[in-house]
Amino acid sequence: MEQMHVVVRPDDPLNWLAGLRNDPRYTTKLHIVVCEETSLGMSYSIRAGVDAALSSSPTSDAIVIGLGDQPFVTAAMVRRLLSIMRERPELDFAASSVAGVVMPPAVISKSMFVALRGLRGDMGARKLFGSSDYSGEVITYEGEEADLLLDVDDENSLHLAERRYRLIRERR
Repeated sequence: MEQMHVVVRPDDPLNWLAGLRNDPRYTTKLHIVVCEETSLGMSYSIRAGVDAALSSSPTSDAIVIGLGDQPFVTAAMVRRLLSIMRERPELDFAASSVAGVVMPPAVISKSMFVALRGLRGDMGARKLFGSSDYSGEVITYEGEEADLLLDVDDENSLHLAERRYRLIRERR
């Protein structure tokens, strides 16, 4: 990992990042990017993150997009996507999928940076993944593995996440 840019809204207290912010392995690599326009849609957060990444590493070959509200995504899942991109450099992206819905985590090649910056409104990169202009590989997760991609966006998904977390702790 070269750099990690975490895009947050202006009023985020950053409590959820305390562990990373205080870990000496990440202090020089972790950059908080405050996006004033987060309320206008996902595209603004994506643009802020891409701009920050390119500002710190203008020659980057790819970026990883992950969501802070997907708490069960594992490092192994991201490493698998990175491996696909290393093995198949002709690809524009490698992404995850559950029930036919393509989602983060995703690794996106520099061939898509301009398109990412051109997204508008609440449109994430999913629009680009479905475009014939780009080629990629999508890893489909099913069953318990699919639960790792839970996106905690509402009260119902929060309850699911809490139950999943309790189950994980009980197995330890």
